[in-house]
Amino acid sequence: MSQVSASKETIQKLHENMGSNFSYFVPLLCNCASSLESLEQLNKNESENGENLSLWKILLKLQLFSLTINLDLSTFLRADFRSTSNLEKRGDLKYVNVITIEGYSYLFGLGKDKNNALWEIIKKLAEQINDEELITDINDIEQQAKEFENIYAQREDRNKRNLSIHYDSDPIKVYNFLSQIDDETPEINRASAFLKILDDLSIFVNKYIHKFQIPFICSTNNYDIEIWEKINYFSDENRKLFNELDEKLVHFGEQLDSIAAQCKIPEILQGKLNLDNTFTERLQPLVESIYPGIHILFIYLDLACAVRAYLSSEFYFEKQLNLRRINVVVYEGFKHLYGYTDSDHLKSFWQKNISSILKDSTNTNLLDSLTKIEVELKELATDNGINNTQLRECTVHYRYKDRDNIVTLFHALIKSNPLIEMNKSLKLLKLLPKLLKINTESVSFKYNLEQEKIKSSNNKTLAQIDNVLSMIEQTKTDPEIKQQIINSINNVKDLLM
Repeated sequence: MSQVSASKETIQKLHENMGSNFSYFVPLLCNCASSLESLEQLNKNESENGENLSLWKILLKLQLFSLTINLDLSTFLRADFRSTSNLEKRGDLKYVNVITIEGYSYLFGLGKDKNNALWEIIKKLAEQINDEELITDINDIEQQAKEFENIYAQREDRNKRNLSIHYDSDPIKVYNFLSQIDDETPEINRASAFLKILDDLSIFVNKYIHKFQIPFICSTNNYDIEIWEKINYFSDENRKLFNELDEKLVHFGEQLDSIAAQCKIPEILQGKLNLDNTFTERLQPLVESIYPGIHILFIYLDLACAVRAYLSSEFYFEKQLNLRRINVVVYEGFKHLYGYTDSDHLKSFWQKNISSILKDSTNTNLLDSLTKIEVELKELATDNGINNTQLRECTVHYRYKDRDNIVTLFHALIKSNPLIEMNKSLKLLKLLPKLLKINTESVSFKYNLEQEKIKSSNNKTLAQIDNVLSMIEQTKTDPEIKQQIINSINNVKDLLM
């Protein structure tokens, strides 16, 4: 694909074409689910076609998966096409990699998980049936899949998938990864390559559905989607919330860039001044004390992107697929923030960077605030709406180990209620400002603790920084940019004094 940016007209056409998938695929999705659920009721030993029943089920499951992931990719790419800022584009585009990695893993497996993949199961069934044509077609698609894996499903791609979904204990890693998403083309290429596999998979499935005369049962009521659509309705009058979130994206995006830049200054200075590692090591506790605030901003931004994508969706299933993002952001964001288990909690930003620091404070008002916030955090940790591991699993993984979630996801998408999902978000969002405020207190407290430790060993470094400031002041560059650089370096200097 050409690296030249697509025109607005081309983008609009792509947006419309992908939108047509919802009208065409959703009825097929319902028929496929209905057929599969009917076959699931048959006993393999009692069926006249017992030897082929397992193959029938696998083929229908492949069709159900292919339709679902097609709509998934359409949803996130359409959200990207509607986005109004680079920050929002990043929030949407990062899920293209997530979807393709999860889709590839579902079909073919990655690493040690290959034995649980659907493709291994269908290969074994083909050998049992001893159908040479089927075996040849399976091998052809597998070869195409290997080519995709070599380009788009390497360790780096899987690491990016993990950062997109799970965040990280080092939020600067997440920030650096997101900053690299500055062009749609690589992700569109990734999606196109996977859609090619899905197209061939669809031809393969339809060929053998006809060859083995698999009964295809039409859903008479499309799982009452029209009724659920009326029940699961969320109104945004005059696009008020949609527009407010756009402003929030700008505000919090600027905050995030500023804080991340501050965190990187010690490392930059170390390189510029040829200092040894002890310089950044001395400042690392102060840098890490800021991590909770960065993570909180990620939650804000990801929720804003997900809700805007939901509110601007045209089709019911598109809305529901975007709604699923909210569940993932809330669950995964809170897991790093506070945690659901004792193990999660010990590694959480709250425990490592806020609570364990402020517990030594003698400020009774601050300690009271700490206690009150922790009570609210504990309530969220035990809220079944947020801490729902089964729902979280099917919204992230099409398959997890040997558990196939594709039918479970189908039903969850039909019935997910936006009011419930929005309420989850609000519970967390209302608490985040308090957390930002108390994180500011913990950063200040940590600064005072560390200041005396590092002051005595920084005299040489301070002299070098003064030399750098002197050179910057003499350079001919934009006065505003120059002042920003000087202010940032002075901030680090203040930490060392």
